[in-house]
Amino acid sequence: MRIAETLEAMVGRMTPRERRLSGILVAAAGLFLGGGVWFAAHAVVGSLEDDIREARQAIAEIRRLAPRYLEVAAARAEVERLIRENKATSIRVAANEVLKEKELREEVPGAMGTLMSDVVSFEGKTSETPVGIGKKKKGKARPAFPGLMLVEQKLEFREVPWENLFEFLDEVAKGKDLLFVTRLDVARKFNQMSHVRAEVTLATYQFQEKGEEAAEPRKGGAR
Repeated sequence: MRIAETLEAMVGRMTPRERRLSGILVAAAGLFLGGGVWFAAHAVVGSLEDDIREARQAIAEIRRLAPRYLEVAAARAEVERLIRENKATSIRVAANEVLKEKELREEVPGAMGTLMSDVVSFEGKTSETPVGIGKKKKGKARPAFPGLMLVEQKLEFREVPWENLFEFLDEVAKGKDLLFVTRLDVARKFNQMSHVRAEVTLATYQFQEKGEEAAEPRKGGAR
């Protein structure tokens, strides 16, 4: 009450001109405060509208990418299934099955027969290398598929018609076994341009059973 009485006394001592000026100042202050509140509210509402718009765009993008994501996830699951079922695949056996079905298109000096298997040898032993697939953490790959191994075997084509070599590679690519070429070195013979010498490294993926050693790349017997 004292504040109200004090204000009333102050107003009572003012001249009419002072009262008008005070009224104008109070009105201006009110407009200023009201404008500040309006601008702050407008900024908050604008920010909310921007957030809502970005959220709608993100949802629309998710909906657009969802079918492709499902396709990729299904393809990954299928690849993992094929690898897990590939435990018994022998590169030597699978390659020999193809080689024994291919007749040599031309005579090869020193060949013991007329099949590609008569001019191809398997060099060394199969090699098994752990495969790290996934995000890197502190400089090391965190495997997405623990126990995944890359199994490789080198074949040496001592001398073979180049058409036979291409047929073999084509059969490997189209075959039922999970095989692929990781290295191919080819050189033509200068004295017989229709023949080539080649080294082909075939590979497959396999999961190693738990309990087996898998810390370092290792050499093993032919599969």
